[in-house]
Amino acid sequence: MPNTPSQDSVGFNSKGDYPLAITTTLATRYWLKTIITAIVCLVLGVWGIWDYVVVIPNAITAANRAELLREFVQRGLGDAAGSQERDRAVVALLVAVEEDDGLDQEWGDALTVFGSALSGEGQESQQKATSLLEGYLNEYGSVTRPSKFDRPMQWLFILCLPFGFYYIWGYLKMSKRANAYLLEDNGTLTTPEGTWTSEQIKDIDMERWISKTGKPRTTWTAKVIVEDDEPILLDDYVYKDMHLIIGTLAHHFYPENWTPLAKRVKVEELEEADDLGGEV
Repeated sequence: MPNTPSQDSVGFNSKGDYPLAITTTLATRYWLKTIITAIVCLVLGVWGIWDYVVVIPNAITAANRAELLREFVQRGLGDAAGSQERDRAVVALLVAVEEDDGLDQEWGDALTVFGSALSGEGQESQQKATSLLEGYLNEYGSVTRPSKFDRPMQWLFILCLPFGFYYIWGYLKMSKRANAYLLEDNGTLTTPEGTWTSEQIKDIDMERWISKTGKPRTTWTAKVIVEDDEPILLDDYVYKDMHLIIGTLAHHFYPENWTPLAKRVKVEELEEADDLGGEV
């Protein structure tokens, strides 16, 4: 429901017709939701980029290495020199060396060791390759190859990134609009749409304000009817203290129905009666 500060928070000028100047700020409920949404979108977007560019390619590389070690090197080293398994392993290693980008020097050196052992360059080379093989199998042996759908799926997260910037832009835009609302003590109303004197303000439409029917979101709003222009929407959900501007104008046009705090007069009278009854 709209903010309801105490009656003392609305100070009237010497004439008593309009309160002292009222300004608005961005409501906490609005900016907090906007900032949280922006952060979530940015985090998901960066997460998607990181997985797409780093995590999944590294997992694919690890899976390829594990497959090379299990399917070729391990079988080749376990078979006799000159066997078909060794020949297949040597060919696979040659392909791996050609495709290696050279960024991992340790892996490049390991491929050289495996190649020497499979070519039958002595028992020492065989033992070194076997020991190296065990270490790499411990590192890559449990790696699961990413699905072919994993990288395309990351686009769902990456596409959240522009929405994060959109919400930040929206927050900055609405913050600027919030600072534009002003109801002066002479009745002049300034909004992002323009400025109108008290004579140019003809009425205020309170049909949706705190209504019990219709869309709940619209019950935070009222429309100011101004001369020679479209009605101006005043939204207390987005802008803190907007209800003071709404209540002041409503009380000015309909003092028998609305208080300066935008509460119905009858409701306030019943509340006061209940308070008096409770004190007796």
